[in-house]
Amino acid sequence: MAVSIRDNETVSYSAPRSMQTQPCLRWRALVVDGHTAIREMVRIILEPYGDLIEVVAEASDGDGAIDQALLHKVDVVLMDVNLLSPNGVETTRYLKQSMPHVVILGLSADYTPHIYNSMIAAGAVAFVRKQDAADMLFRTIVYAMFHYCRPREQDQGFGSTAPGRLGDGKPAAVSAPRTSPLPQF
Repeated sequence: MAVSIRDNETVSYSAPRSMQTQPCLRWRALVVDGHTAIREMVRIILEPYGDLIEVVAEASDGDGAIDQALLHKVDVVLMDVNLLSPNGVETTRYLKQSMPHVVILGLSADYTPHIYNSMIAAGAVAFVRKQDAADMLFRTIVYAMFHYCRPREQDQGFGSTAPGRLGDGKPAAVSAPRTSPLPQF
C-alpha cells in the first residue's frame, strides 16, 4: 500500500511480519471531540475504509472518552486537544497510563508548538489538524497503526498477548506542514 505522508512524498508500506502471520481485524476507533459535527464528519471520512477501521464509539469530553475507551477496548483514539473535564492532553496521559497499547492521535484546529509538544509528551503518536485534507486523517491513522500497534488476537481484545509498539517507537509527526517550526521525524 502506498501512502502519501506529506506533499510530494510517498511511503510504501508492507504490514509488519506479525500482522502478516496473524489475521488482522479491523481497528476499533474512538472519536473524541466537543463538537458533534466534527465527530460525525470524522465518522463519514472513515466510513469508506470500514474494512480496516471502524468507529465504535464517540465522546464529547475527557471523562466520556475514558469511559468509552475502556468499555469498547479501542485500538485507536482520535483526541481533540480542547476538551472539557479533563482536556485532551490530560485525557491522553490517563489513557496511555491505563491502556498503554492504545494508539492516540491528537486532533485540533490549532497547530502550535505548545499544543503539539503537549500531546506528544502525553503519549499521542501523531497529530492531525482539522483543516487538513480529509484523506490525511486516514493516512495518518494507517501510518500510526502500522508503526505503533500490535494486531488484536481474535476474541481476546487488543494487545492481549504482548502489548507494545512495533517500529522505532518515535512519535510520528506525519501531518505537520512543511513550513512548521517543528522538526519532521
